[in-house]
Amino acid sequence: MTNDTMAQLFTLRAYEKPRRLRQTWLKDVGYDEAPNYVERMGLVELTDFLEVAAARLDYVKIVTTQVVFSPHDWLKRKVATYRRFDVEPYLDHTFFMLAYQQGVVERAIAAGRELGFRVIEFMNTADDISSAQWAAWRKHALALDMRIIFEHHPLYNWDQSLPRKPASAEEILREAEPFLADGAFALMIDHDELELQGERAAEEIGAVVKALGKDRLVFEATSPKEGPMIWRDNLERYFKLFGPDCNVANVMPSQALYVETLRQAASGR
Repeated sequence: MTNDTMAQLFTLRAYEKPRRLRQTWLKDVGYDEAPNYVERMGLVELTDFLEVAAARLDYVKIVTTQVVFSPHDWLKRKVATYRRFDVEPYLDHTFFMLAYQQGVVERAIAAGRELGFRVIEFMNTADDISSAQWAAWRKHALALDMRIIFEHHPLYNWDQSLPRKPASAEEILREAEPFLADGAFALMIDHDELELQGERAAEEIGAVVKALGKDRLVFEATSPKEGPMIWRDNLERYFKLFGPDCNVANVMPSQALYVETLRQAASGR
């Protein structure tokens, strides 16, 4: 009989947390399975999943429908469970959009903080929100000891009357600058923007990477609701364009353990 563990027998490079690169950000849809998803993540499944996968995960987006409709105490336990396994939950841009539509942004941020969230994602908007108002919301989040993510979307995601067109690197950096100046630790690029860029992604998004450093960028994959395997095509493309150590987001639990396999394939190992 051998005393070897699998980790000893099959030597793999360790990427210990906290890490600035090679991050994988999860998407947790809870029990919101129909009509777009076929996997769930309740508290029982979550603990078992994290015992296996937590070492490979860094942040987790808990989708807004789950945040809004789940029982308060249950959701607090979910947030605490992730943090116990050193995976940081965050409120995504849809949470901000919903709060904005209902005129309760500051109250919603405070309510999220009470649930245990320490990170919130803001998005670029049109001219209907002033720079002063944005500064006040960022200040409010920071005063509650929350960290900030800024996500760039094509502007039609905010206002569907606007044309579907890619942004330049200068536009993305200009939008992100006030958030980064106020301490946003990451700039996420929405998958719609990366798709609109097409063959120009290496040049335009590459210029953003060059300006900020790859460790401050996160590239979002498409959800399986938009096609069962598009997420894999997205990740393979991102690893080819920006290197296998780039940070990626919107990864479903069933995909989480496969991301490292894709990274290794992209590095030729």
